[in-house]
Amino acid sequence: MTDDPDDLISGYLDGTLTKPQLAELGEWIEAAPANARRFADASLVDNLMQAKITAAPWIDALEEPSDDNSPTAKQKTIATRSGDRRRWKLHAAYATALSVMAFFGWWTSTWNAASQHNEIAAISTATDCKWGAGTLPTAVGSRLQPGRLELVEGFAKLSFDNGVELSLEAPIDISLHSPTLCEVHSGQLIANVPGAEIQFVVETATTEILDLGTEFAVRVERYGNTGVQVLSGKVDVTNRASGESRRLIQQQTVHVGADSISATDTGPEMSLVKSVRKNAPVAPATNTFLISTAQGRGRDAFVFRKQTSDYTSPELLLVKHCLPRLSDWDRKVYLALDVASLQGLDIEQAELRLNLLPSDLGFASHQPDSTFHLFGLIDESRDDWDEQTITWENAPGQDPRAAAVDPTAAIALGSFEVRQGIQTGTVSVRTEQLKDFIAADTNGAVTLIVVRETQESTGNGLVHAFASKEHPSGLPPMLRVVCRSPQSSSN
Repeated sequence: MTDDPDDLISGYLDGTLTKPQLAELGEWIEAAPANARRFADASLVDNLMQAKITAAPWIDALEEPSDDNSPTAKQKTIATRSGDRRRWKLHAAYATALSVMAFFGWWTSTWNAASQHNEIAAISTATDCKWGAGTLPTAVGSRLQPGRLELVEGFAKLSFDNGVELSLEAPIDISLHSPTLCEVHSGQLIANVPGAEIQFVVETATTEILDLGTEFAVRVERYGNTGVQVLSGKVDVTNRASGESRRLIQQQTVHVGADSISATDTGPEMSLVKSVRKNAPVAPATNTFLISTAQGRGRDAFVFRKQTSDYTSPELLLVKHCLPRLSDWDRKVYLALDVASLQGLDIEQAELRLNLLPSDLGFASHQPDSTFHLFGLIDESRDDWDEQTITWENAPGQDPRAAAVDPTAAIALGSFEVRQGIQTGTVSVRTEQLKDFIAADTNGAVTLIVVRETQESTGNGLVHAFASKEHPSGLPPMLRVVCRSPQSSSN
């Protein structure tokens, strides 16, 4: 090849090649695939960029003035400039191609990085979850971009890429806005933030909570009233309407209303009144007796080691087994049922049913799957306890341990379990021991005791609650007893 390939390509693009030069360029292109790609790339870039390259001021700057004004010199200068122009245009085309490729490479990597950046968290744990309407995936391991989640039942944990962890306790409705901002529309969560430098914020309709490196809990009522409790570290809480702000430290709790912030009990349980679901009644079957604590001599109550606390409710029966250092907050449930109508009948089956409801006390993420035990009081002389005056100290069959009763005064009748995060539904105990215990009664009343064997995993664990006979919508504790008909008994 006598001519430089760049000159031939540039001449072709300018339309100035002679026939011999065109033939030479064709032979060069056919000689190797790399040559063909080089020619095709130059042609493509020229088609896209020719106008801009031709108009570029630095190309005109190549035409430097000459002192020789003779026609021959001018012709030589023009030819030289033409060759230089073609060479510079080709080099510019390659430079432009590299720039375009670099731009698209940068844009693609930036787009991918931005897409990955939008993924701010993942669902790391989901226990017995039922999800409602939302815009985000709900499978364990799912990567989450900004969006909304509604957890109807169960317990879930979100792990953010910056180290923040949110423990969601159903029911909860939450929006994730960014790696440092979420909004709780209703429900309860615990936020664990590894450092103040993250500046993580939780918003509600009434409240802004700025984390300062801590673990804190947030509970939001349907109308935006918000409870905030610091479990460790400190947070700044601001009322969004009034601008009032308070700094909370460990174990401090506030309630934030429409335009105010008020301090509450600094004990290890936070409470906000929430509405509860109404449960459907149970229809009795033939030869089936339904006996609740609301009938006859029936009573229900819970005993609380910490008698001075305001955490009492006639509508709920509370059970808890605390860490030893927090044992003042232990609770047990006592039930009395009028079984006089069963005397003389042949009992085939007996089942105790309890209506599980949210207590709004403590946190499900601090309470693992829980085992409960049911005991029956065998000293019938103590069946006449008073639900208004019963205490931790005077309760019949009592043992100072949270998960125990006096073994000389009560017998074990069965157990049931409640999975972590489950706070609604019906739990029951149906055993031969319960049937025999009721059948052996001689005074027309039985006393049952419910304790929780499973201790909270850390402070502020969930308080389990069951509807009492005073609850406005939940069914009270109830015995379902099936008796054999007289004909069946005689056969």
